[in-house]
Amino acid sequence: MKRLGATPLGVWVIKHVAAPIQRFFYRASGGRLFTSTGAGREVLLLTTKGRRTGKDRTIPLYYLRDGHRIILCNVNPGFERVNPWVINLRAHPTAKLQIGAEIVEYQAREATEMEIALYWPQLVRIWPAYQSHFEKSRQRAIFVLERHPNNKAPEP
Repeated sequence: MKRLGATPLGVWVIKHVAAPIQRFFYRASGGRLFTSTGAGREVLLLTTKGRRTGKDRTIPLYYLRDGHRIILCNVNPGFERVNPWVINLRAHPTAKLQIGAEIVEYQAREATEMEIALYWPQLVRIWPAYQSHFEKSRQRAIFVLERHPNNKAPEP
């Protein structure tokens, strides 16, 4: 799957076949299935508001944890438009994340240059295709999400 994600055909298969299947089973199982693809690649469901429609849009994504923060990344492969979830999150930075069975609102912001330097190597370890896509397009979006103030963090 890693090599597949670095090709135009692979991106299409992931976007139009694998992601809808993963989203369906993740939700249907209450977050018990399709939460990981192995090799340290954890998956969450990101739900954003459509910037034009206002409708909820959900996509499975790999993520990193940094304490209470969640880090998400999208790299344009150079042959597609910017991913809609990126544009939606920029327009409406409050989003719902489903990690396992838990669904919580988070507030998103784009990562600072210092955070990009910190998280980029970790993101590339999770999904090496990020690096090959970035080398082609020089376009990436890295978001830092923290629990929305209306959601209390779990007790330690």
